[in-house]
Amino acid sequence: MRHQPDLFSSEIEDIHQQTSADSATALKLTPQDDQLSPSQQRFNRLLERIDKLKEQLVEMQVMRDAHRPVYHQKLTPLRERYNLCVREIVLLLDSRLQRKGLSALQERITATILCNLSMQLIVQGDEEMKALHDKHSRESLAQKEQAAMMDMREMMEDILGESLPDDESLDSAQDVFRAGMERLREAEAAEQEARQQARIRKKKPSAAQLQAIADEEAAETTLRKVFRQLASALHPDRASDSEERDRKTVLMSEANAAYDRRDLVALLQIQLRAELTDTASIAKMAEEKIAALSLLLKQQVQELESELQQQRFDARHEFGLKSYETVSVANLHRSLRTEESCFERDLIAMQQDLQQLTDDKYFKRWLKDQKRLSQESTTDVFDDWRY
Repeated sequence: MRHQPDLFSSEIEDIHQQTSADSATALKLTPQDDQLSPSQQRFNRLLERIDKLKEQLVEMQVMRDAHRPVYHQKLTPLRERYNLCVREIVLLLDSRLQRKGLSALQERITATILCNLSMQLIVQGDEEMKALHDKHSRESLAQKEQAAMMDMREMMEDILGESLPDDESLDSAQDVFRAGMERLREAEAAEQEARQQARIRKKKPSAAQLQAIADEEAAETTLRKVFRQLASALHPDRASDSEERDRKTVLMSEANAAYDRRDLVALLQIQLRAELTDTASIAKMAEEKIAALSLLLKQQVQELESELQQQRFDARHEFGLKSYETVSVANLHRSLRTEESCFERDLIAMQQDLQQLTDDKYFKRWLKDQKRLSQESTTDVFDDWRY
């Protein structure tokens, strides 16, 4: 196996150097007397987890940004050649259907292959392919899209148990699916809220539930308090000169963004930079305040984990990885080599066919092969036909 250079090592090293100064662990609590309390230890663990997740997010973005130009550089020319071959075959099939000499079954198979191949170019906006599809299909694209939309509407309405609104914006199966799923999520949320309210009415909240509510309220109060302290201290009108005003304006902009995304770590780091507090002061916080801050940190961890999961999903989709594959440099290179090989194999097969499909005997044997492959396949090759 060819050795793949690590394209990201220098970028990753830069990340570690850049984030070390802004590390959440700079806010870690240190023992004042003997040892940290359990809540202080939990606070520190959450800070470490936030640092790790932020580092993974940046590494993922660096990996994607570095791989993307390589990916497109290698595959774009192959895709263009592939699309040209598809176009030539569609035009050849159209030409052959205009001549006599094919049986009714052979004409049906030819038209089916033509329509399915043309779809690969229609989705890219090829109007000529759309016209050829409608010429040879028993249903036009508009009719197929309308039928798919109606089928999707019927399915979603069966699931919901109610009719979807006659909205003009629901003009495709995807639109109907999105609208149906949104309605389903709303219904599930309303049902869950109703069950929760019913449980509350039936019995008094437990001590743990009351504590959780109190912790949530304390967390919100703490977040607002930290932000308001920053807003008061960083107001540009309180700056002594233009340089100080510019510095406070930048910090206030960062604070607004951090507050909008409920990023407690960023707000506390801005406090440190603005010299409104220090790590010693944070370490002396009362246990009650530590609990409130820890709840905010836990929520931030959950949001970062969700964001990382989405980034991984997007990377797999963008670069053709399987849903179970880890997004790594090695897997990205391997997937790229596999996709290159598939395109090259398909191009060879298509170019060989283009050279011989003009021969009627070869053409009829080729159609017979397609019919045999369709019968052997677990899914009809004519429903998703490709070399």
